[in-house]
Amino acid sequence: MNKNIIALLVSLSLAGSVLSTSVLASAEHGETEQQEQGPHGGFLLVDPKLTLELKLQEFAGNVELRIYAYKQSKPINISDLNITMSLKRLVEAPQNIQFSAEGDYLVSTQSINEPHSFVLAVTANYNGESISYEYEQHEGRTTLTERAIERAGIKTEIAQSGEVDITDTLFGVIAPTQHGTVEVMAPYTGLISDIFVSIGQSVKKGEALVSITNRETLQNYTIKSPISGVVTEQYLKRGELASTSALMQVVNLDKVWVELSAFPENIEKLAIGQSATVYDLHHHLNTQGKVFFIAPMMTGGHIARARIELNNPDGHWRPGMHINSDVSVAKINASVRVKPHAIQEFNGQTSVFVRKNNVFEVRPVILGAKNSEWVEVLTGLNAGSEYVTDNSYVIKADILKSGASHSH
Repeated sequence: MNKNIIALLVSLSLAGSVLSTSVLASAEHGETEQQEQGPHGGFLLVDPKLTLELKLQEFAGNVELRIYAYKQSKPINISDLNITMSLKRLVEAPQNIQFSAEGDYLVSTQSINEPHSFVLAVTANYNGESISYEYEQHEGRTTLTERAIERAGIKTEIAQSGEVDITDTLFGVIAPTQHGTVEVMAPYTGLISDIFVSIGQSVKKGEALVSITNRETLQNYTIKSPISGVVTEQYLKRGELASTSALMQVVNLDKVWVELSAFPENIEKLAIGQSATVYDLHHHLNTQGKVFFIAPMMTGGHIARARIELNNPDGHWRPGMHINSDVSVAKINASVRVKPHAIQEFNGQTSVFVRKNNVFEVRPVILGAKNSEWVEVLTGLNAGSEYVTDNSYVIKADILKSGASHSH
């Protein structure tokens, strides 16, 4: 932002007034009356005893507030002036702005963050006299009726502190567990006299699967299922000889594994016991599990296997299903966190919108850690602030459409 842009910002935004000269931007209709500018391009807070010129100025990446002072149109010795200023923003506690003398002006020791929308209470102490001023300006703000808020589906939450999981997304496939897969064998060589089940059939532990006639004794014996599960393979038919080969396969899918593919950069962050969210790519369902195995060796393709075990009581997670998984590799204790869909880009800045009663206003923010559920806010939003979660784009569009504050 160069000096010309700053001058334009000031001319658009610092259109305020003092108690003695009430020249204000209308918060209801976005109308701004012209106000005389000072010698430095700022706007004047006029009192017969002392006139102040306020100017927002970008310097070293920050926007500072500079104050020049005049008595009967002549600059005063700035060292003789002391300023007390309270800056109040929507949904935030008042902020005391401190100043120090620099050349022929006072400069704020704190950056004046965007949006430059606030109420100022200013007290100037000069030559033993105390003079008070009030000043108000709005930008990036709109007011909506309750009907408009309801029709737009605008919803809000209170920004609070909390954990933000740092996740690593891995891809994988559902597989049966090793201990849940059984190859049914014949203990004695013989002819298969009868088969009582078919592929895809659910069986209980102890249920009869096959009847076999022993070749040596010519007696029939029955092989029962060692586990409850589903018959997934049948290798022999009635009348064939059962010897050392498996007869059929029974798989229990009450629990399944997620076989994850982890590259070297993933392996460095993985650890046994980490929680994970597994996503069905087709039906948009998800479930929770924990990492219980990480392969000690990489394959030729520089991939290592990691496993998650999932409960699967309803059989939704079928072997062969492709999934992705967000594995929690770290946790951040965020002072402020918000929902990801609350984030908008406004005038080239990452922003959220805050609410107080029916008034909504933009807040540029700097973000930190994030996942699919939460985003950490490093600066720009305080805990306890009410912010827009759903349909925040409606607020953005309304402010951009009007170009100024207005109501509906």
